[in-house]
Amino acid sequence: MNFKRIFSIPCCMGLLFSSANALPTAKEVFAKMGMGYNIGNTLEVPMNPSAWGNDFPTQELIDSVKSAGFNTVRIPCAWYSHSNAIAVDSNWTLYTPDGDENTINAAWLDSVKTVVDYVVKRDMYAILNIHWDNGWLEDNIGTSVDEKINARQKSYWEQIAAKFKDYDEHLLFASTNEPGESGDGLKQDNANTLKAYHETMIKAVRSSGGNNATRTIIVQAPDTDENKAHNYLKGNFPADPAGTDYMMGEFHFYPYTFALMEQDADWGNTVRYWGESNYSTTDVAHNVKKGAYASPEYVDSVFAMLGEDFKDIPMVIGEFGVIKRLELKGEDLRLHLKSRVDYYGRIAELSKKYGFVPCIWDTGDEGNGNMTIIRRNKNRGILDYESLNAMRAAYGLPKFEGNSIDALVEKSLDNSDREMKVIYKAQSDTAETGTLSYGFAAQDWSQYTAMSFDIKFKGSSSSWSGVTLFNMSADWKWKQVSLGDFDDFTGEWQNIKIAFDGSSEPGMDFEDISKVVVIGINVQGVDVDASLELDNIILWKEDGTKVTFLDFNDNKEMKCEGIAVGGLAPSTINDGETRITTPANTDFTRVGLRSIDIQQGLINAIFIGNEPGSAKAFLINGLGQMIATQNINAKAGSNSIQLKAETRGPAILMIKQGSQVYSQKVILK
Repeated sequence: MNFKRIFSIPCCMGLLFSSANALPTAKEVFAKMGMGYNIGNTLEVPMNPSAWGNDFPTQELIDSVKSAGFNTVRIPCAWYSHSNAIAVDSNWTLYTPDGDENTINAAWLDSVKTVVDYVVKRDMYAILNIHWDNGWLEDNIGTSVDEKINARQKSYWEQIAAKFKDYDEHLLFASTNEPGESGDGLKQDNANTLKAYHETMIKAVRSSGGNNATRTIIVQAPDTDENKAHNYLKGNFPADPAGTDYMMGEFHFYPYTFALMEQDADWGNTVRYWGESNYSTTDVAHNVKKGAYASPEYVDSVFAMLGEDFKDIPMVIGEFGVIKRLELKGEDLRLHLKSRVDYYGRIAELSKKYGFVPCIWDTGDEGNGNMTIIRRNKNRGILDYESLNAMRAAYGLPKFEGNSIDALVEKSLDNSDREMKVIYKAQSDTAETGTLSYGFAAQDWSQYTAMSFDIKFKGSSSSWSGVTLFNMSADWKWKQVSLGDFDDFTGEWQNIKIAFDGSSEPGMDFEDISKVVVIGINVQGVDVDASLELDNIILWKEDGTKVTFLDFNDNKEMKCEGIAVGGLAPSTINDGETRITTPANTDFTRVGLRSIDIQQGLINAIFIGNEPGSAKAFLINGLGQMIATQNINAKAGSNSIQLKAETRGPAILMIKQGSQVYSQKVILK
């Protein structure tokens, strides 16, 4: 059934403004907010809201959310990467900033206003926050107030508040997102620091005048953790000149083993089946144990606890959800999906009971591990009928006719050979990146000596191009090796084998091979038009035996980001064909970066070459745009590099010599 045609929505309600008289209280606003939806992985993406694969939000998307029964839209939002700290114009191009580094780009404020207007125009409630935003506040809740952070919090909220001061109660402000302590664990001093940052935000908003004097403000518990809300936010709300009648609290709810944990670990298993009616008789190790963490009993106890703690203050569950484990098959998959349905229904029921606003986390992704309910971008409609219907039932809304579970179960039983198939398209005169990645719980790869995979790549680029294999390990430290430029690929299937042992070539480094968490491929270039097919990722042991890591036949797929768009497809490899194989003696010349010195406007580094020959240094910003280059007539040994960097913020310094690439993340001043 066409989701868009089910409902008729008035389209000319106008913006909901009111006079500067007192707005409705938080309790009065809460009574109308219903259930909530997050526009995830969009406006909070640093610098470019479409960089993680989603289109900029449209009125059509918000209308779909409204039609689905949601009456609150949470808008996670970045500000730091749209300020003079990292200046980006309306075309997402970096420029040299003038003035105070805490000044938000006026064009970005207008862009955010556009999305807020989409929401309030439909008589829905918009929650606007400062999200992770490069972690400038969120990762830095120390044991005392940092005056630079405090000044930025004050400045940002003064500007946001001024932009929206005439909006009525349909717009709510949320001080942070998931503010976490810096150091060796949360202490009361950290909680006091967070409280001070909240109070800075509240004073900035209240002093801006207009309707902000009594606008509902939402403050977050440390880490927005349910237990830290109980221990540190209860009875310890920040002071508000308007009084507590205009405040809400916020926590997020992701019981890890069920909601987020992707693979079993030595300390415990994932929870795949939730609630006794959904227990598996063949996979009992992954049933949630009665009364254990993440169980229905645990969920009930948390909501009862917080309901009592905050019985006089409405609470927002800013994010909740459970990943879809689409690698499961048949009846196991059905029981898992039914578990999710029961969970979403229980969260909605308990939220209604205790006075919470439950906001689903939704990013538009439809691959393995997704939490998506409403389809995004070129598609519209419902992706997950059953979970949505469970929430609607809790709010007294009628059931939609539709079935998502049967289609997924049927697909899971398809044993045909699959591969990852990806296309890359970008019409731009700056370098852009498409990332294909697979993340997993930390694994020890020290028993393996190499990785191989089948790859078919063909592409064009008007300027610099490259294909790299990367890994992340330990504390998400990144290492990579070049697979070549676009011209180095034949457009036919070839098998590439990468050694992990640095004494043989080709080779790949790991920060910590005992704790590998991500593998992936980056495709980068200017004005890119390319396609990639990938299959049969194999890990090799020293004795020649091998383990299949990913063959994509179990519905596991890699994540596409940036200009990469794709998913699982029938494999085009003929098992009998002879594929081009990377020669064992391929020379991946190993190079290195040393003594990186970053000054305002300049970056100096020492490049260690193993042999003489031409090389090139690149400085690439977070959008994949090349902002500086230098050709190097390298000698074996030490070579000096100096690049002008007329911008600030995160970037990647990259050296390419022959087929090898070495890179290092840097923060420009």
